[in-house]
Amino acid sequence: MDYKIKMIRNIYIAIICLFLILKPLYADICVEYFGGAGRVSGSCSLLQTDKTSVIIDCGSFYQEDDLSADNTFISDKLLNAKALILTHAHIDHSGRIPYLISKGFKGTIYCTPATKKIVFELYDDGWNFEDVMQKYFWSSAKLSNIQNIQKGTLTLHWEEQCKGSIKNISSTDKKTSISILKKKYKNNFKLCKKCLKKYLNEIQKQFKEVQYGNNIVVSDDINFVFFDAGHIVGSSSVLFNIVDSKKKTSILFSGDLGSGYSKIVKDKEIVPKVDNIFVESTYGAANKKITVQDYDKFQEEVAKAIKNKNIVWIPSLALHRTQKVLYEIKQAQDKGLIPSDVQIFSLSPSANGITKQYEQEIRVPSIQKWFTPNVYNEKTLLPKNYTTKKPKQFPKPSIIISASGMMDQGTSLSLINKLLPLNDASVFLVSYASPNTPAGQLKKGVKYIKTKYGGSKVLAKVQSFDIFSDHPDINEIIRWLSKQDKYTNVYLVHGDKNNLKQAKNILSQKGFPKVKIAVLGNNIIK
Repeated sequence: MDYKIKMIRNIYIAIICLFLILKPLYADICVEYFGGAGRVSGSCSLLQTDKTSVIIDCGSFYQEDDLSADNTFISDKLLNAKALILTHAHIDHSGRIPYLISKGFKGTIYCTPATKKIVFELYDDGWNFEDVMQKYFWSSAKLSNIQNIQKGTLTLHWEEQCKGSIKNISSTDKKTSISILKKKYKNNFKLCKKCLKKYLNEIQKQFKEVQYGNNIVVSDDINFVFFDAGHIVGSSSVLFNIVDSKKKTSILFSGDLGSGYSKIVKDKEIVPKVDNIFVESTYGAANKKITVQDYDKFQEEVAKAIKNKNIVWIPSLALHRTQKVLYEIKQAQDKGLIPSDVQIFSLSPSANGITKQYEQEIRVPSIQKWFTPNVYNEKTLLPKNYTTKKPKQFPKPSIIISASGMMDQGTSLSLINKLLPLNDASVFLVSYASPNTPAGQLKKGVKYIKTKYGGSKVLAKVQSFDIFSDHPDINEIIRWLSKQDKYTNVYLVHGDKNNLKQAKNILSQKGFPKVKIAVLGNNIIK
């Protein structure tokens, strides 16, 4: 009896040992999505082999229809990854990186030089530090004064260098965030510039610049190459080559792709044949039917509103979209469509900081230039009579550019009640807008907008221009996939569920039968 038991036990142990030996030889590669699958925002995925794990993007979530997600959830799998590959600087791809680092991520962050410069320009403004955990301290006397008069913003510190200059210090017992402090004290806070500068100098050491086309070795089994995605300055598609003793696989992540109609950045690169592709599908099966002539239409409509002595309001994304709008206004001035004495107000501090970076690049071009040749030839993106100062009252006519493009936060939100009720105001929507945001509602043609500041009639004339989009329609996605074949596995991401289903149907009809919709959680690469 004992002999039989021992024999069964030995067979069982042998089977387990055989499984453990063979498993690495036939291990699947996994791409685990933590955001950006089945929705547009929160792009974040983890490429995992049996040896190495690498993060692709770590973006913030925003409200989309009835969906919401927790920006403070970071899986331990992400914290333990060897590296993070950042495709570009937009908030839905880069927004949670400061929080990821504050939670303990120590890996190298790879991105193009342009992406790094833009991201740190945004970080310098305290951008997306709401959830970063620190042991904050502040002046209790200043907090009491602000609370008494119910007006003002309190500065938060966390570096020892600032303690000597503050009297009546109050502090947190443990690490906390601005979001938590806001709820506790019902007060507005801002970060100390000195503390922030020191912190940014520290985390900047984790960033490593990578030029397009250079092969980068992450580990024994993973290397990657950046291709120009043509989306915004510095944007990248990333091609991973995964090699072990038994298997060689290529996986391409599109990042966000360009529309193909930008005057400012070069068109996206068509990538050679690969085995697997994760491709964005923001617009699903939509055929936008746009042409470069639509820029002329935008210029003409703005000129018409100015001629009628209207206030022209252009809610816009701070990064890249504002700069494209400024360039079109400049071109309209150069044609004589818009008088050069009409004032142009750019009211977003973040947008203005990025515009300065763009202007610096035009003056002193990088090794891999950010822009198309025509931008460098014109010496500037800026129209005449451009200012970043907000007046007490907007003159008529004038042009106002504000963030956000969805009009649900920032200066755009505060301007709704001031400008939408004016019948001599013209609103030009140039950004993607989720349906339930104010801009999304305006695109539907509503005549009344409700915000936290109250309600507002819509008497202003509203127009929408898709030409400014930095995303591809279905035709551009098919063109980008033109070097692939029917054996390529295509996974669709970065779009709502309906758009992804529609894109899958079209791509299947166009010769890509192996199309799947990526899901949150594991997507196994066989």
